[in-house]
Amino acid sequence: MKMSVIYELVMFKTMKNKIIQNLKGSDKLLHSMFGNIIFVVVFIIAYLLYSLWAALATAIGVVLLVGLVKELYDKYIKRTFIDWWDIVAAFVPYPLIKHIQKL
Repeated sequence: MKMSVIYELVMFKTMKNKIIQNLKGSDKLLHSMFGNIIFVVVFIIAYLLYSLWAALATAIGVVLLVGLVKELYDKYIKRTFIDWWDIVAAFVPYPLIKHIQKL
């Protein structure tokens, strides 16, 4: 029983380090900033028109769609690659990404 707890802690720390490493870089900072701005603007507009849950779902959907379209643009127009961590960064609060840059 004790070994499984230690194993889970080690795996958690490994996963945490991988997430932090993948969210580093000025590119991720930009994705977070613009993703957060889009989320807030869409949420406020949708909240004025619909319910709280509909506004939340709409804002999440729009940020996901914009992030996906941007990554497809990168792949097919700029001829680079799809970086799924850019989409993840769009949902992470900007202050948290800023803090990760200092680690």
